Amino acid sequence: MKTTVFDGKSFSGAIDRETAAIVQRFISIKGKKPKLLIVDPTQSEETKIYGRSKIKKADKLGIETFPLFLNPTGQNENPMEILENIITEVNPDGIIVERPYPFWLDSLYLEQIIPEYLDIEGISIKSQGKNMIGYPYLIPATAEAVMLIMLSLGEDHHRNVCIINRSTIVGRPLAMALLSKDYTVTVCHSKTRNLKEITRSSDIIVSAIGKANYFDASFISEGAVLIDVGTTESNGKIVGDFDMESVSGKASFITPVPGGVGPVTTSVLFSNMMKAAMDRIEERLNF
Repeated sequence: MKTTVFDGKSFSGAIDRETAAIVQRFISIKGKKPKLLIVDPTQSEETKIYGRSKIKKADKLGIETFPLFLNPTGQNENPMEILENIITEVNPDGIIVERPYPFWLDSLYLEQIIPEYLDIEGISIKSQGKNMIGYPYLIPATAEAVMLIMLSLGEDHHRNVCIINRSTIVGRPLAMALLSKDYTVTVCHSKTRNLKEITRSSDIIVSAIGKANYFDASFISEGAVLIDVGTTESNGKIVGDFDMESVSGKASFITPVPGGVGPVTTSVLFSNMMKAAMDRIEERLNF
């Protein structure tokens, strides 16, 4: 069987072209560039790399960026209050908070203070709640990126989907979004028993476990669609959860790492931002 390898660069490019057109429309109406606040609470090398890639893409799209390095501060200073003050001062059109969150950051409080109309990652309590009951506005960008890739293959609602991840930014929101479109979904995680039996009976497998080349051909059925969200460094290279060499020729479709879901996720972030920004201008929001 021929295995189609997804071209994330081409796919994300189409999203970017639409976003760039919306940015120009925003500028023509508001007389200024849209603003994106990028909050980095860790300043790790990984988040700095991701932050630079977002800034580079924002520049190409015509979006102004404001990086904020949020650190634990003195006894009389609360980092969450600092963030709230910055939001008021910058008045951004979208907010991104880099992950993973450090131990000192109260994620629940953070997800409550970010206004829903600025929550382009779909992490706020309101955004997650709306997705849970089947009325999403914006869902987390990684989950939406996976959805777009899946839907580009055709909406076959009879397919069984296995998601190996239960986080609030991938597994859970993706499962809810797919259920709303009538897919049959199984969510697996580190405590799941008989994982291989479940994956072998699934038409589509989405993995985000971050274990290098963990799934080989023995985990999949003939013609399976494999969407790889995992990223791990192995022998100096970034690789995904699926062993590309092993599954090639048995899977019908696979997203590579790097160059697959990653670039689509970044493009979706900016698409979400401009959707929300234009909805605010045109008063289509109901928050």
